[in-house]
Amino acid sequence: MMRYLLASVILLPQLLLAQPNEISQINWAINTAPPFHIVSGDYKQQGLCDVLIDAVHRYVPELKKHREILPQPRIGRALERAENLCFACMIHKKQSEQGAYYSVPTHVYLPHQIIANNAAAQRIREKYPLPVPLAELLADEEFHFGYPAGRRFGVLQPLIEGQDSRPGNRLVRSGDNGPEAILQMIEAQRLDYTIDYSIIRRYHELNTGQLLQLLPIAENHQQLVHGAIGCSDSSWGRSVIEKINQAMPQIRADAEFNQSQDLWFEHHPQYRQLNKRALATIKPR
Repeated sequence: MMRYLLASVILLPQLLLAQPNEISQINWAINTAPPFHIVSGDYKQQGLCDVLIDAVHRYVPELKKHREILPQPRIGRALERAENLCFACMIHKKQSEQGAYYSVPTHVYLPHQIIANNAAAQRIREKYPLPVPLAELLADEEFHFGYPAGRRFGVLQPLIEGQDSRPGNRLVRSGDNGPEAILQMIEAQRLDYTIDYSIIRRYHELNTGQLLQLLPIAENHQQLVHGAIGCSDSSWGRSVIEKINQAMPQIRADAEFNQSQDLWFEHHPQYRQLNKRALATIKPR
């Protein structure tokens, strides 16, 4: 009996820490996918989502900050298993999707676009109208497509999954620095194109001086993508999101977070107005 009593006493502090109203820190998953998270180099800790995490803790100072570098597939599994984890770089969806509980949107991304090397971009423009019908391009075995493992592409995801039965013209790249590795393969003409945000190309340009081509996509043309913070769909995760949502007006207005958006969206000078207009009607819960 004494042994069981002692075990209960030892476990009691851990059980108390697990209660939603006793949360003391946010456990953040970081992945090596610049410019969302940048873990080394000239822009270390200046990734868009690195800065977003810092902004959260400026306005939720009672919670400590713990970061852990994890590969994207591991982050997805952790959220599905309701581990005590949050990820700052998610696409806002309905609460029932993908095992995460989402904050209200933090900012918007410009639509995913095709990123291609110069030769492939010219061939695509010669063969297809602009904006490019992605479903047709994905099925075209003349062009080789690549993307990082674990990445999701919003409204374009069903098109990509619908072509998974034709793997001959695609490469899914696992491992660290997936988006940048894909762009390096495109620049070397080992791949023709990928699908991603323009800020991915921006990071590549700043680091290599090489400018790849952007082509608009017909299926998502002019559709902004809402970014959000996602935590595990558990009492822990919901409590964290509640605290973040309460501070969201200050987080969205944070000077450093806005400066980071200016840096990574520099090729679209109207970004701030688009972002402000898109978020204007969305209020914290």
